[in-house]
Amino acid sequence: MKTFFVRTLHTLALGSALLFSIGSLAQEVPATVEAAKPVKDIGTTYTVSPDTRDCAAPLCGGWILKAVNQIAPRVQTEDEAYQTSLLAANTIYVSKIDYKGLGLKPKQVEEFEVNIRSGQALIAGKVVSRPAPGQQRTDVLDAKAVWVSPNKAPAIGPYLKVSSSGIVCVTTPCPYFTVKVVNNTYTVNYDGLIFDRAELDSEQEARAWQAVSGEGLVLAGHRYYPEGETGTGTGISATKVFFSYPTKKPVRP
Repeated sequence: MKTFFVRTLHTLALGSALLFSIGSLAQEVPATVEAAKPVKDIGTTYTVSPDTRDCAAPLCGGWILKAVNQIAPRVQTEDEAYQTSLLAANTIYVSKIDYKGLGLKPKQVEEFEVNIRSGQALIAGKVVSRPAPGQQRTDVLDAKAVWVSPNKAPAIGPYLKVSSSGIVCVTTPCPYFTVKVVNNTYTVNYDGLIFDRAELDSEQEARAWQAVSGEGLVLAGHRYYPEGETGTGTGISATKVFFSYPTKKPVRP
């Protein structure tokens, strides 16, 4: 009986030690560890604005694309983001945007382009050369994904995609979030995410958290340093949030 009791205690001790070790490993994942994850190839992500030059189409009157994060390939502080915003980025002209791959209806395309004109849209895709009437070739953006911001909050900081890391800790700081720099392979785990400056209402913030726990949330933001129970962590302060367009309807059981 005594031998059985000792063995039982030994087994319980080993189990407790294993659980403690797993918890410790989760806590000790540094906020600067890079992780390579396979992602769907949607091309390059751009901000878009209408071309207002006065000349004949298709040479003018299309869209001006600016690839995000050309000058900011890493997550920045607010001061660094401000300095980057003063620098001019390269642009690309395309005569049209091809939405066929997205399956958008004409009314949805019209609504999305209203958001483009107001500066509230992002679009990912590939620039391809296609025949044009009266011209040999013209560049077209073959759209693969589009996002719309719910408000006109200014985008301060690099564009990021934030998702849940799946890591759970018994204390903070803890690397709860995986942050990927858009148009870049750089990925890092961070401890915090706040929406104080993104000007979201309660419904929009709930939707943002839902995206973080699911397919990931596209946003602009900069680093901040939250205080945890065991020290100072690193987090993202979102300044502008973008939701996938069109809005996906919830699936009912």
